[in-house]
Parts: sequence; C-alpha cells; structure tokens
Amino acid sequence: MTDEKTGSDTATEHMVNYDRNSYMQSNLVKSRADWIERAVRDIGPQKTEFRHLDLGCGPGHTAIEAVKPSIAAYRQTSPNGHIAVCHGDQPHNDWNGLFGLVFSGSGYLQDKNIRTEASIGSFYDVMAASGSISLATCFVASHWLSRPLLISSPGTVWYADLEGDARAAYEDLARSDWTRFLRSRAIELAPGGYLIVSTLGSTPDLEEINGIRGSARHLYRAIHKVAATMVTDGLLSEEALDRFIFPLWFPSVSDAVGPLIQNEDLEAAFEVIEASVTDAAINPQDAYQDWLADREKYAELYTGYVRGFGESSLRLHLFEKSAKTVDEADALIATFFERFEKLYRAEPGRYASETLTMTLVLRRR
Repeated sequence: MTDEKTGSDTATEHMVNYDRNSYMQSNLVKSRADWIERAVRDIGPQKTEFRHLDLGCGPGHTAIEAVKPSIAAYRQTSPNGHIAVCHGDQPHNDWNGLFGLVFSGSGYLQDKNIRTEASIGSFYDVMAASGSISLATCFVASHWLSRPLLISSPGTVWYADLEGDARAAYEDLARSDWTRFLRSRAIELAPGGYLIVSTLGSTPDLEEINGIRGSARHLYRAIHKVAATMVTDGLLSEEALDRFIFPLWFPSVSDAVGPLIQNEDLEAAFEVIEASVTDAAINPQDAYQDWLADREKYAELYTGYVRGFGESSLRLHLFEKSAKTVDEADALIATFFERFEKLYRAEPGRYASETLTMTLVLRRR
C-alpha cells in the first residue's frame, strides 16, 4: 500500500489470482466469525443503520466471508434494520471482481435492507465519515506497510531477519503506520463501535534472529534462497536483491497494543477487549500440510500462494530492477517460480509456512 493513492508504487498492485490462492486467508477470516458476532451483539440495534467497514477487503470471497457473520448477527438483533456494508481498499483492487461476487448468489444482497458501497484509498487514512461506523474489520491486510522501504538488506527479503540500522528504520515505519491506522479508526468509529483486526503475527523466541518468531519465516527464507540462485547464475542483480525487502510487518502483542499505551489520545479512544497471538486454527505448522504426501500438489499450492500475495511486489521491486524490458521481467518471474516450485517439490515440509495469528479487538469509548 502507498500513501500516493493514485500512484503505482505499491506492493499489492496486480496481485495474481489472489482469490484462487487465498486458502490461508479464508481460513483466518472464518475463524474470527465468533468475534464478529459477539461484537455485533454488544453494539446492538442502531437508530439509522448498522455500518460495517471492511478494510483491505481485496477482490474475492474473503471479503464476503468477512461481512456475512456481522449481517447474520445483526439480523438476530434487528430483523428489519438497515445495514450498510462498505468495502475499503486501494484504487487498483479488482472492484469489478469483488462486486460481481457481492451481487452473485453467494453474495449478501438478497436482503432488501442491505446496501453496499466502496471506500477507495489507503486504510492508513480515514475512509469513512467521523463517528459513522458501527464495526470496522481488517483481516490479513494490516501487515502491509504504507510503502516499500529501500534499505540495505543483504541475506534476507524478510523484515524479521533485518539487523542494526536497517531494522531500526523498518520498525520506525511500521510503528508509525500502525499508529496512523488506529488513529484513523478512532475517527471513524461511533461510540460503542468495535474494531477487529486479525492478521499474521509474531511471538518471542530467543532462538530466532532478534528474538522474534514471525509467521511464515521458512517461506520467506525459501524465497530468498531461490532468488540468490538467480544472482549466482547471473540472471538477477545482486544489488537489487540486497535492497529488496517485502513491505510486511507481523506484529507481536506488544507491537499491537504499543500505540494504545504510548499515546494518550488512543488510550482515551479505545478499550482493549482482546490482544493475542496464537497458532492458526487450521494447519498452524504448515499451511498446506494436508497435501504433504503429494509432492506435486504441495509445491503447486505453495507456488500459487506466493504468486497470489507476492508476485506484484517481486516484480515491481526486484525483477524489474534487473530487467531492461517487460519481456525480460516476465522471463525472470517465470524462472523464479519454476525454481521455487522445484524447491518445494524436492523438499516438501522443509520450508513449511507456519501461521501465527494476531488478533486485536478494540471498543470505541
């Protein structure tokens, strides 16, 4: 995501087949249905309409899965009350794809008292009128930083393995972004409204670099391993790889609640209902362990997963830096994913993606 809303320098632009490759994201969203339902029951009937703002909605079925539990819960509270669902994301989101799903038979508009809308921009800024939102959700999206950071990162493409000045600069941006995110929600939410954020997280681990074990650590190390072979073979610029880092940040509990402790305005705005990092409800040690016995399928699924969330970032900020033409960049992308799939096929399980889920539930005072 980027502060320049009309710009193209964003890691999430042109995500490839995201909906088809969002198995892990879908599982996380579904696992938070209970939290959504509890929040809606506590919010209670609204005088005009119940407004659900889903931030970083994306183009696919997870956006529908994120709002259906709130609609069902509100119908139990207010059988005929008006509901507004607002999907929030960047201009380059596949809005046609999303609203095609919304209006389809698997969507949620069969109820005549529900309307749908979009808010287009960065969720690090305000995306709804002040005090207008009953429930705001953000699933598997807030771990994207507001912009890529050009820093020296030899030996890694992943924030958790950064050290020294590079790590300090990265953490400064991540914490600043997260504080902006919370301040924007404090403006949008009505008193008594809820914010539910659930994304990939980290937990203390003294055996890890920097004492932090983050989600998918082996996956990102596998990505670097494959890219490094392309440097060795003269296909990829070593300088480009040494300056490439995925603009992601998987917060720990202390990271998530830090701004609420350190800033008086946020402490006054929110009551913390839940702050935790736990193993994912489904396949926490290996997102695709159900296919571990089938090497071909296992490798195909992991390759699709990385394509879904990461190809745009790799293309824009790594491979295009080593290519003179679009065709050359396409060829580098193809080579990378061929090698990545080969690695997962040869060593299934070695680079398994562990999933730690950070959940933060806040109530607007």
